[in-house]
Amino acid sequence: MKSSTNDAALRTGIYVRVSTDEQVQEGFSIRAQTDKLKSYALLKDWQIYDVYTDEGISGKNIVDRPAINRLIDDINDGKVNNVLVFKVDRLTRSTKNLLELVELFEESNCAFNSLTESIDTDTPSGRMFLKIIGIFAEFERENLVSRLKLGFERKAKEGYTLASSKISYGYEKAKGQKVQTILPDEARIVEEIFEMYVNTNESMNGIARILNQRNIPTKMNATAWNVTTIRHILANPTYIGKVRYSLADENRYFEADGHHERILSDEMFQLAQEKIANIPQYSRTKKPKENNYYCGVLVCYCCGGKFTTHNYKVKSGETKGSYRCSNKARYKNYDIACKSPEVGHETMETAFLEYIENINDITEVEDVSIETNNARKAQETQEYIESCEKKLANLNMRKKKIMEQYVGEEISFEEYKGMLGVFDEKFDMLTAELQKARLEMPSINEPNELLQSDIISSIRENWDYLSNSEKMTFLQRFVKQITVKVEKGLGRSNVARIEGLEFNPITEPELKRSSVLSRLKGLSSR
Repeated sequence: MKSSTNDAALRTGIYVRVSTDEQVQEGFSIRAQTDKLKSYALLKDWQIYDVYTDEGISGKNIVDRPAINRLIDDINDGKVNNVLVFKVDRLTRSTKNLLELVELFEESNCAFNSLTESIDTDTPSGRMFLKIIGIFAEFERENLVSRLKLGFERKAKEGYTLASSKISYGYEKAKGQKVQTILPDEARIVEEIFEMYVNTNESMNGIARILNQRNIPTKMNATAWNVTTIRHILANPTYIGKVRYSLADENRYFEADGHHERILSDEMFQLAQEKIANIPQYSRTKKPKENNYYCGVLVCYCCGGKFTTHNYKVKSGETKGSYRCSNKARYKNYDIACKSPEVGHETMETAFLEYIENINDITEVEDVSIETNNARKAQETQEYIESCEKKLANLNMRKKKIMEQYVGEEISFEEYKGMLGVFDEKFDMLTAELQKARLEMPSINEPNELLQSDIISSIRENWDYLSNSEKMTFLQRFVKQITVKVEKGLGRSNVARIEGLEFNPITEPELKRSSVLSRLKGLSSR
């Protein structure tokens, strides 16, 4: 940047800025800055070309500030060859932007002066000091952002909802209100959504369609109901009294107990989460209907592909349903196509009942899987408990170390107090997790109220009493897969034989809430 030989010839652009928060401080007010800068310019005999004012705007970037952009244009046009500010951070808080402005000043032979820091860019030391001041300004801004994030995080851990404009469906939160409150009409819809999904086996898409048909408005009438909005509601722990933090960053995400009133029971919410987790197991080419309820659980013995539905008409004009391997339909023109024949729904029904009827030692075969599953869960929980205990021991060692550093005067009391606070917070969180895991251990080892052997025994006697809808609900929710081998039979009829049947793990809440299982038990007790 070249030095001007005639200070009186300097056409000075005075730039002032305050953010909204700083307007309340007299020292940073627009008027206070302008008056002091005008007086200084008059003292230096500089010509004041114009005063450029950005009021109520943050200094983190240049793009959103009209006054500084007008100043830059005037510098480029040669109308201003000296810039005067109250402090460097009034110009910008970004080091990148500051360096760009310094480069602009140099290229345009424009001087720069800061009243408070006594910066004169006519000298190399002044230019270096300008860059250093910019670095500290950005450092302070990043510290402010960090402090705000910590404040938000602490507020969430204390159980207060941060959302206001995007509050969860079923709740409202007025500006300045700490605790969200229930909206009764929306809360009833939330309960209905979970009821349809868990107990009547309605799909997310089906729930959205029902709500749209009933003209139920979404939050703020923003959009129509769809699978995404339904899924967000089903996965939202706010309804069981939780507060969420940092949804966009899974590494910082956590849930805490909130102060607001819950809408759902833990039991209902957990059932929904388990069903959502099992959705990939039920992926299928076509959705099952009441008259083809085996769709989605049949697995081909030959290639491992899923069976999908295929309807056809017979001579009488009646439509019949059958199942065929998806790898047969998908690769029908290639050598890799599955060779498994199709199987009719009635044939599949017969094969299923024969398989159930002919299992000789159910307890030995099926119940062992429950014990194995429980043992696996117990092992995983025990490993998590041991991990928490190791982390707690490590924290205690670190707390002891900083105590030694403080006693040895290696760190100040404030440093010790700050680090100890961080460690104590982590210690409390780990202790809570450890306690929760230990409480879960007994329930993991307890036997289920209704064993798989009991279910099979009930099916043997009562399958025909269930409606097609109840059969579909049972198969989708409680059967992971049925491996079936289909072979050519005499004439046009094919033969199906079930090679294996695998149940999903059955949890205690499901046993109590499932209407189909309850009905099977009731029928068995007649």
